[in-house]
Amino acid sequence: MKYVPLILFALLSMSCNQNSKRDQDPAKDPDPVANFDWLLGSWLRTNDQEGNLTYEHWTKNSSTEYSGLGCTLHKGDTVFKEYLRLFKTEEYWNFEVVGVNEHPTNFPVIRQTENSFICENRNNEFPKIIHYALRDSILTARISDDETGISFLFERIQMK
Repeated sequence: MKYVPLILFALLSMSCNQNSKRDQDPAKDPDPVANFDWLLGSWLRTNDQEGNLTYEHWTKNSSTEYSGLGCTLHKGDTVFKEYLRLFKTEEYWNFEVVGVNEHPTNFPVIRQTENSFICENRNNEFPKIIHYALRDSILTARISDDETGISFLFERIQMK
């Protein structure tokens, strides 16, 4: 009988530790942020190289999947195209890129807030980290590794 308070204290301590670990890693939280709806729509890159027009377009397929298309036109010709996808498997969100490498490249989302996310794949040559954020109606995307980074600034546009 004298061990009951000790056992209850141990169980309570373990329970608190599990919650604090989950809070430190929101990507592993079953539903840290409800959605990525802030990405939806068409975006035009504002810091592009002269002669280029780079677009991203995002749609919502379901509550657990978003599709994106990124493309760059140079003097009217498509010079780059990639298919993007944010999808949830079990409790984890993933960012998938298709069309750049021979096979789809997956970047698990490691951090997410109401209007940003960071995903990482340390096995990918470049980029290893992808960071999207929306601030003051400007969408920023940054791709980087440990030494190099490229920033993309986008403004929302109306497609006809």
